[in-house]
Amino acid sequence: MVTIETDPSTAMESVVNTLSNQFILIDDDPINNIISKITIELVLGDARIQSFIDPSQGFAYIKSSSQDSHKTVLLLDLNMPILNGWEFLDRFDSLPGPLKNSFQIYILSSSVDDRDRERSYANKNVVDFLVKPLTKDAVASILNGMQ
Repeated sequence: MVTIETDPSTAMESVVNTLSNQFILIDDDPINNIISKITIELVLGDARIQSFIDPSQGFAYIKSSSQDSHKTVLLLDLNMPILNGWEFLDRFDSLPGPLKNSFQIYILSSSVDDRDRERSYANKNVVDFLVKPLTKDAVASILNGMQ
């Protein structure tokens, strides 16, 4: 016999418990990282969130990380001075397949340029393009996509 949960809050809690609670934020704007962190915590409660304002440090962290059975969500800004999001994605693509497969990359950008959106969707490592600031609905959408 299968039991179907009808209480939406309990159903969402059940989904959250089976998904990754690991997030990496890479954005040179520390305020946006704080906003994103708070938003993720509002939806998930307890989440493991690493944030980097220097994308090179974020890449080094990812490169040295171990593969996990749960995917890690990576929220990546495009317009950064030291290493932009496109350059980051080029470096990411050089990582071993199993390591790359343990991440789901979402572009989180304030860009309104359709070419950025199209280029994001054309990149095989990018799941979706999100517009800043990160919202609770966007986090819920990420979680729904991981089911």
